[in-house]
Amino acid sequence: MKSPLELTANAKEKVYHKINTNLRVFMNNLHADFPPHWHTDIEMIIPKDAPYKVVCGNQVYNVEVGDILFICPAVLHEIFSPKPGLRLYIQADFSGIITLKEIEKAFRMMSPAIHIRKKTCPHNIYRQLFTYVDTITRLYFASDSNTQPLDDPDIDKSIPFIELEPYDELEIYTVLMRFIALCAKNISLFQGTNSSSRSPMFKNSISLSEVCTYISEHFTEALSLESISAFAGFSKYHFERIFREYTGVTFYQYLQQTRINYAQTLLSNPELSITDISDQAGFASCTAFTRAFKKSTGYPPSQFRMLNEEHHPLSINKHYADVI
Repeated sequence: MKSPLELTANAKEKVYHKINTNLRVFMNNLHADFPPHWHTDIEMIIPKDAPYKVVCGNQVYNVEVGDILFICPAVLHEIFSPKPGLRLYIQADFSGIITLKEIEKAFRMMSPAIHIRKKTCPHNIYRQLFTYVDTITRLYFASDSNTQPLDDPDIDKSIPFIELEPYDELEIYTVLMRFIALCAKNISLFQGTNSSSRSPMFKNSISLSEVCTYISEHFTEALSLESISAFAGFSKYHFERIFREYTGVTFYQYLQQTRINYAQTLLSNPELSITDISDQAGFASCTAFTRAFKKSTGYPPSQFRMLNEEHHPLSINKHYADVI
């Protein structure tokens, strides 16, 4: 019997779902780094004893004990373990659910990841999100919890081969949907620049939130700074300034990254060519798409596609291994 967590020479993580499900929950105390990989699962990492450093795209997340990092599907990521300690992982395949319009929209808004910090997240939201995590864990481990403590990493060697109770998988996915909905509704708490550093006038700006929603729904169209400024009711120059203050990036950077995030999900479909994906993601040409995609992820689309967990990953990025 293989261990559910197999390590190749490059310490590559593979997803092994619980029997007859699309889910995996496990405890990990390995002091090991995981090189670049991606999968169609969402992935949640919750450090219990020791922090993690996770790189998603070009963003570095220092995940402390008590934090939650939610990584969206089809996002290239690598994980670094500064020191040993127990971490909880939750993985769930959303490839069959992402066709729901609002799920797809939520992932576009949340991509590449959202970092829920225990120190800064409003207490009521943090408490509710952790209630969801606890519910998922309880349902997943219930069939084995009487024979083995949940904080024992060896439980992961047997639990994938023990079936869930009828409809427990459905209940877990229901809880995951609630988790995602709560995060999406409060997305400004988790993305862009630190909310405490924004000017009070735009900290909870409804109009700019609506602009981001509009972009997430129309990003495949020929959007321009002028048209979006008019939609928001601001002059082009004023909008450009406050949009960057609100999101931490320029309008065109935000639009391009939204398109790239969508292209990443399309790359999991082997039936789509790179040209097809470029067109569907809203890029003017395949050349422009390839150039932008490589600048954002570090890989051309064809090579990124090969980094799916079913293929051999590249070696660990030493630059990020040294980033504090």
